[in-house]
Amino acid sequence: MKKNNFIKQQREVSLKSKNKSGFTLAEVLIALTIIGVVASMTISFLTANVQKTRFETRFLQFYSNINLAMKMSYIKNGETVELPRHDYTYQENLDWVRTNLLPYMQYKTYKNCNDPNRYRRNAVCVKLVNGDLFEFVVDYNGADLLYFPFGEWQSIENNKLAPKRVMAMQFSKRVRPNDDTELKSNDFIEPYTYKWNGNVNDLYNNKEYGCTKGTKKFFCAKIIQMNGWKVPNKYPW
Repeated sequence: MKKNNFIKQQREVSLKSKNKSGFTLAEVLIALTIIGVVASMTISFLTANVQKTRFETRFLQFYSNINLAMKMSYIKNGETVELPRHDYTYQENLDWVRTNLLPYMQYKTYKNCNDPNRYRRNAVCVKLVNGDLFEFVVDYNGADLLYFPFGEWQSIENNKLAPKRVMAMQFSKRVRPNDDTELKSNDFIEPYTYKWNGNVNDLYNNKEYGCTKGTKKFFCAKIIQMNGWKVPNKYPW
């Protein structure tokens, strides 16, 4: 009798142990939900990093290539730093690009950008073989160049995506403190710094050109250059 009771007790203990070691359907569903959320966050993080790395690589490559084109142009055409002091027509912009850039770059097509901004309405848009796109225009302050690393034209003014879709650059850009003409940049194409006061914080906080919400975001390219051509943590990506 004692033996039967002992066997019965052992079976009950065994059944209880099995019940304790298993998972209910609710527990399994909760675990799967958590795994799904973590996986989704990880994939989003990795995707953003891949896009950021691609952006950094293409921007640095474009910067190097277009300045190499400028150097090759100087060898052939001679170095002319200061641009004429007036707004170029579309044909004048096109002539400048065809003389100084296109012979030394691999491109597919070029056309009028149809930029709605009145200062860039005569700009030339050039589509490169690698899919990049850039816009070039000369006005009375010098030349502006907008680079589109993903190959699609975007407005830079009041555009939330501008910090990763449009990089503003300049060539032979002038500033005029106290009505005196002064060259801000000379013989190469560089990130846009027109009216920058030289303070790093101004690259973000400048009310007109700062790289932040509600501004034109023209200083974003300079921030990346100053960070070793890498997107810094503070950058509005």
